[in-house]
Parts: sequence; C-alpha cells; structure tokens
Amino acid sequence: MLEAIIEQHSFTQYGLWKTTGVAFGTAHNVVKFLEQKKVVAKSGKKYVITSWPGLFALFSAFRSFPKPLASLQLAMSVKGAERYLADKKFIFCLTSAWRHYDDYLHDPQLHVYAPGRTEAEQAMKELSRLAKGNTIVNIYPQDLEVRPIRKKILFTSLPRTLLDLSSSQYAYGTENWIRKQATKWQQK
Repeated sequence: MLEAIIEQHSFTQYGLWKTTGVAFGTAHNVVKFLEQKKVVAKSGKKYVITSWPGLFALFSAFRSFPKPLASLQLAMSVKGAERYLADKKFIFCLTSAWRHYDDYLHDPQLHVYAPGRTEAEQAMKELSRLAKGNTIVNIYPQDLEVRPIRKKILFTSLPRTLLDLSSSQYAYGTENWIRKQATKWQQK
C-alpha cells in the first residue's frame, strides 16, 4: 500500500483498495493510521502526503532492511558483475537501483535481491568460486515481494527503492530528492 501511496502522491481509500487488492477495511485502517500520525491529510476528496520523512520513518519503524545472504568480493569489474547479475535475473536494489532515479548517492558496492532461492544458491556458488577482488556484491533475500522494473536490468521501482533505502543505512541518500519532489508536488 505504501508503494501505491508514494506512486500516486494523492489518493483515495477506494483507489488504494482497487490498485493494491487489499481488503477495503485494510485500506481504510492504513489511511486512518497515517492520517492519525500526520503523514497524510485530506485535501478535498483525496489524501496527500504531508510528511515524506514521517512516512518513511513510520515504515522503517516496522521494517529493518534484511541482512545479506552473501557479501562477495569479486575480481571482476563492476560492469562485468552487473552483466552477470542481470543475466541471472537478480534485481538491483538500494543504491544500485537509486542511480536510476537520482545521482546524489554514489556507492561502489552492488546491491541485489536474489531472484529465487534456487537461482540465488546456484549463482552464489558460481560467484564464490571466482577469484577474490575489489568489486563487492551484496545479495539480499526478498523479505517483501519485489515487482521489478525491467530495462536492460531488473531493478526496484521508485517507491520500493525509497522504502528500501529508508529502512537501511542509506536513508540519508534520499533527503535531497524528497526535498525537490515535495516542493514540486506542493506547487501542483
């Protein structure tokens, strides 16, 4: 639901219910909770986000980003590792996805969600046999279902990337983007 709220910027309970497929009572309860916490407010017939930092803080209070299944140091270039991971259908997340949305945060490590348990185990075995080097790849389990965006690679959507970053050590990387977006949306 939070991904839909972030994506839509302004929303109705009915719209959330239709978009997400959750029970209408659940949509109603979540919106009322967010309204009570003063992160959304009624504006005409719709609700709008009034506190982006508050929304992300509430989310991160209920979720800690998962610990990696593996952190590998590989003797291949970052581009080579990206190609390998993309071929194996890993889903780029955290700062590796964020670069598709904003250029503020630079991280030399690669962060990916495992595509599935079997595929991840096989790929991690293959990667662990390679020579050790300076390219760091962090592989995470999907603690929450990921619906990736596909371009040349699979990566998390903007709302999911924001939520992931807010519940990880990289939350600071979104502040500049949030400030710019909040100003833009308030002008609308």
